[in-house]
Amino acid sequence: MKMPRFRPVWAAAAQAASGLAHAAGGHHAIDDAAILDPGQCQVETWVDRHAANDRGLAHVGSACRLGRVELGLNLDRTRARAENDVSATGVQAKWSRPLTDSLSVGLVLGATWQDRAPGFAGGTVVVPLTWQPHEQWMVHVNVGRDFLNGSADKDRGGAAVEWAPTPAWSFVAERFLENNGQFWRLGGRWQLNSSVNIDLSHARSLRGDGPRWWTLGANWVFSR
Repeated sequence: MKMPRFRPVWAAAAQAASGLAHAAGGHHAIDDAAILDPGQCQVETWVDRHAANDRGLAHVGSACRLGRVELGLNLDRTRARAENDVSATGVQAKWSRPLTDSLSVGLVLGATWQDRAPGFAGGTVVVPLTWQPHEQWMVHVNVGRDFLNGSADKDRGGAAVEWAPTPAWSFVAERFLENNGQFWRLGGRWQLNSSVNIDLSHARSLRGDGPRWWTLGANWVFSR
């Protein structure tokens, strides 16, 4: 069963279009080449807290497997000091297929609308690749682009390594490009039971004076 870990791609477009310095948040920036099992749905939520307490993101979303694709709908609210809060709604479609027993590829398409001009914030295309050399290890690589309404398009991508030493615990290290910024992130996941998990991560810019933040999230996967 695919347990969703990674940050939906529309959050980057929403935050970039709202003027935030970067688009971090959620678990995680790098997506995997996997989708929910047939008949499954998920509900996920997370919050960001920046070290300077000058900005943040609250997210609630859901997704379901329909045929060969996973379709999602999300609500995000961004906050920045000295700026008005911005609410955004995003939709996403994700497809994946195995190439070999250990290698999979996917395609993610996302679009975001916000409650400030321009209403349509932009769209995102990402191609994720996942390699699993061992049952406890996975490597994820992303190549993609954000198409922002009213500003220059931006590349996005990076790589992540995931280690699951036990069924209840897994850990992720990632390096990613988002909104013209370079970041790294370390995170952990606790599998509360077969359906619910809790995520916690810390991320920061590669610039010494760049942003840094914590993210806490929860996911629930169920059969409909």
